[in-house]
Amino acid sequence: MPRRRQMVTVGGGEFRGRSLRYPDGSAIRPTMQRTRLSLFSSLGERLDGLTFADLFAGAGAVGIEAASRGAARVHFVESDGTVLAALHANLAALGLGPDRCTIHARRVAALLDERPCPIAGAQVVFADPPYDLDLNDELLTRFRAREFAALRCLVVEHGVRSTLAVPAGLVVGRARRFGDTVLTTFVPAADGQD
Repeated sequence: MPRRRQMVTVGGGEFRGRSLRYPDGSAIRPTMQRTRLSLFSSLGERLDGLTFADLFAGAGAVGIEAASRGAARVHFVESDGTVLAALHANLAALGLGPDRCTIHARRVAALLDERPCPIAGAQVVFADPPYDLDLNDELLTRFRAREFAALRCLVVEHGVRSTLAVPAGLVVGRARRFGDTVLTTFVPAADGQD
């Protein structure tokens, strides 16, 4: 039996209530609405005018929510061609163009290995990798906080059984659990710590 088309709704801000599409039969797992609402509730007004990066973006629900809630620029990083088509369609439907959004069609690990890193100006970075991915290798050991001079936080959505490496230059700020999902927030270490 074919899988039903997934629908996700923007929870707040400029595009509140607008539906986003995900490709039919897609194996991607959109961030649940209550998890997204908790994420943006914790960020509060800190998004206004900032640059937000959505890693493993899928069809863009989290990054679009950030744009809806005041982020001045959003970077989407996604490598799956089918999902990229849905991301492009969602941004077009909302009128979000290159003046506010940049799509990086490549693997997160490859992007983080670039020098300079194309998303190094982001103040808030969100990552929702597939739960079966080696999160430490694909993201956390490659994330170098010293290259993100303006970084305020890195938020990682992961399964409850994941063991996370702490990226160099960051410390764990807090972790919130939602069933089998956890949002772990890393913040810059105090001067002198690394």
